[in-house]
Amino acid sequence: MSAVATATLYREQVLAHARAPGHSTPLDHADARATGANALCGDHLEVQLALTDERISGYAFHAEACVLVRAAASMLGDRLLGLDRAGVHAMALRFERLLQGEAGDTDALGDLAVFVDLAAHPARRKCARLPLATVLAALAGRATATTEEA
Repeated sequence: MSAVATATLYREQVLAHARAPGHSTPLDHADARATGANALCGDHLEVQLALTDERISGYAFHAEACVLVRAAASMLGDRLLGLDRAGVHAMALRFERLLQGEAGDTDALGDLAVFVDLAAHPARRKCARLPLATVLAALAGRATATTEEA
């Protein structure tokens, strides 16, 4: 990877979230949880969700993972609160389009829009996908998620 490509991939915003992630304090009570892992990368992520009236009212994660996973998990927490399952699925579709290079409505993604640079780095997309895939697994009652094949 060239120095220019690395500089855009690891923007200061991504590095700041990875260094000091938000939403990393465990919840007192979790209604849903799942573990995400990308074995080939060594990424491991645990997600906890609190639900009130079918909407996400609390989110926490713990990650032993690369910068992209930690940053995406941190940024994701700011977007999830208040969403129901349909809202999370809609966000997942917008995020996937962004990763594929179809920017679309980036305002709805908030800080996650910084991952637009991954359109030029297909091998790293699975890292940014892992937190959201793990949240979707938790909402579906599945214990695990991976984006290794994505």
